[in-house]
Parts: sequence; C-alpha cells; structure tokens
Amino acid sequence: MEVTTKFAAADADSPLGKRGQAEPPKRRALISREPMHEQILPHIRRDIVEGRWRPGERLPEPLLCAEFGISRTPMRDALKILEAEGLVELVPHVGAVVTDPTQPDVAEKMEVLMALEQAAAAKVASTRSPAVLERINRLHMQMSEAAHINDAATYYRLNDEFHRAIVLGAENKTLADMHEHIMWHVHRARHRANEYESLSQGAAEHHERIVRCLMQGDPLAAAQAMNEHLHDVASSIVGHLAHKPN
Repeated sequence: MEVTTKFAAADADSPLGKRGQAEPPKRRALISREPMHEQILPHIRRDIVEGRWRPGERLPEPLLCAEFGISRTPMRDALKILEAEGLVELVPHVGAVVTDPTQPDVAEKMEVLMALEQAAAAKVASTRSPAVLERINRLHMQMSEAAHINDAATYYRLNDEFHRAIVLGAENKTLADMHEHIMWHVHRARHRANEYESLSQGAAEHHERIVRCLMQGDPLAAAQAMNEHLHDVASSIVGHLAHKPN
C-alpha cells in the first residue's frame, strides 16, 4: 500500500515488521504539542489533493487510524475540518467521502486566488523588502534552471514556492491564510488534470515579467503581470474540467 513520504513506515525491527503481516504500516508519530488531529490533518489533506483518495471514494477510517497510530476521536476531528474546507463530505452511515470539485466551483476559487495574488504582488512591489525580493528572485532562477533541463516535478514545486513567497512577502496574515485555503483546491484541480502550468516559453515570460515589476517597485504593473499569468493558469485548469468525463 502506498504511503506518503511525509511519514516513514514502521521500522523493520518494530512489532509490525517482526510479524510480517499485511497490515497498513503505521506512520511514525510526531513529537508536537499540537492536538493530534491538527498533526495528522495536513497529511490526510495532501493525500486527497494529490489523488491518493479519489472523488467519491470513502476514506477508510480504520486504515488511517492504523497508519497514524491513533484512535478514531482525533481522526474524526480532522475529518470535520476537512468537511469545513470542502474536501470531504461526512455522509451519515457511510463516513467521510471525498468531494468532486465542479467546474464552476474551481472557477470561483481561481477568481479569488487571482485577487489575492494580485494584491500580494502590488504590496510586495510597494514595500520592496530586500529579503523578500531576494527569495522571489532566487526561486525564479531555480525555476528557470528546472525548466531548462525539463525537470517538471522540481519546476512545479518551485512554482508553488514562488507564488507563496509573494503572498507571504505581503506580510498580511489574513491574506496568507485565505490564500493557503484556496490553494489546496487549486492544487487538487491541477492534480486531477494531471498537469500544472506547462514548461512553456509563455509561462517563463510571465514569471520574468512578474519579477521585473516587483524589482522595479511598480505595484500596478506587478498586479497586472500576476493577473495575466494566473488568467492563463485558470483557463488551463477550468478548461480541463469542462471536458472531463462525467
């Protein structure tokens, strides 16, 4: 059974390893003062976003409890949060079922995402924090290198870090929290389409223009560059959903 890399499987000399039974490997416990449901929440969420659990599929609570080595109480607390986020639906007598995002729903979230990132880009261009600009530029250079060697996985990861760096650079916690929530749904739509923004010359030019406007301290131009870039990303994601099989 596939387990995400965020947790290691049980050690070979653990009781599970010794028994050699075909049980789900427990994910190694985290040392944290956070409530248990908050510790496991990011990992279940990412499993949904990255497609381990597909739309319409029921999350197997006993299996997940075994993986994390927890009781059902924190598991159900985590599932309630996932329902509030719109990633699962808690169905009576069935359990937590992964939701199926619709084209209108994703389109609405993309509109919000575009507004948030435009605001962040304008703020970063206005404040021009040297540390923030240095990180954004460094990520951009690394993305260009990944694109040059056609390393899609690295490019996609750096792309997300690039956009997040701009959002965090705005130093607005409310904006950052809203962006994080929306991004989970956008990531999920991208994974479902089995594509991120392509490693095309157009995408590279968009990022180059965004960075240049940020460095020049032009808030209006930075917001416009971000809008044009995300408009193309939204068209790709929403367009795929429009043609997906029923």
